[in-house]
Amino acid sequence: MTDLDFVTIGKRIKEFRQSKGITQEFIANILDVNPSHISNIECGRANPSLTILVKIANILECSVDCFLDAEYTFDKYKVSDLDSIVMEKLSLYDDSKKEKLIKMMDII
Repeated sequence: MTDLDFVTIGKRIKEFRQSKGITQEFIANILDVNPSHISNIECGRANPSLTILVKIANILECSVDCFLDAEYTFDKYKVSDLDSIVMEKLSLYDDSKKEKLIKMMDII
C-alpha cells in the first residue's frame, strides 16, 4: 500500500467545510488548535491524525469516508463512474436539497 494522499484528503475537507459555510477558525476553535493548522491540513502540508479527521467529520456532519473515498483501491463493491459522481455531488447537499431531489427523481 502506498501512503495516503493527504493533499486530496485536505481538498475534500476544504470542499465540505466551504459547502457548509464553516470557517477554518470555527473548526480550529472547536479542536483547540491554531487556524493555521487547519489551513495546513487542507493544503496537504500537515497530516491529520485519525482522531482529528473524525472530529472534523463530526463538525462537518459527514463521514470520514467522505474525505478518504479516493484512497480505497479495492473494487469488490465497484460502483459505476456515474453512480460515484452522483453520490459525490449528493454528499455536498443539505437534507432539504436532498429531499427536493428525491421528489424530482420520483417524478421522473
